[in-house]
Amino acid sequence: MQSRGWVIATVVFAIAAIGLGAWALSLKSDNDDKDAQIAAAQKQLDAQQQSVAGKLKEAASGIAGDTQQALQDLGTQLDQVQGTATATQQDVEAAINEAQTKADDARTRAEQAGSDAVDKAQAQADEASARADEAAACARGYLSAIGSAFDAGSITAGVEQAKSEIEALQGSCADTLGS
Repeated sequence: MQSRGWVIATVVFAIAAIGLGAWALSLKSDNDDKDAQIAAAQKQLDAQQQSVAGKLKEAASGIAGDTQQALQDLGTQLDQVQGTATATQQDVEAAINEAQTKADDARTRAEQAGSDAVDKAQAQADEASARADEAAACARGYLSAIGSAFDAGSITAGVEQAKSEIEALQGSCADTLGS
């Protein structure tokens, strides 16, 4: 009887060992499946990262190109502005004074025109034109002041120079520009 107990115990242990082996194989298979899924997901993630990196690089390249073009355009425009706005402080002051004189003369003519509507309208148009010339002279002066900042030896010196020129213009242009 005792040998029968040993046989049964051995069979039970054998069945348990086979069950544990099957369970271990099942776990290994599940683990291999999970590893394969992780590897596939990692490949997909890597591909997406490369795609995103490529798109970012392309976008950055496009932005850099657009920025470079915009800066070149701005440089060209500044060169044009500087070429047309190289008036000295005295030239600007003279232009402003001349425009103010014309405006004052036109206003006096308009006041003296009395009931003659055509003369009065012409005088008012001349005054408006003179005021526009005055504003244009102020604008040229401000542009010249700003343009001079780019000709200075340093940014700080350029800013200080532009600031002093703008402050000098402020007195002449305050009435014209309403500031």
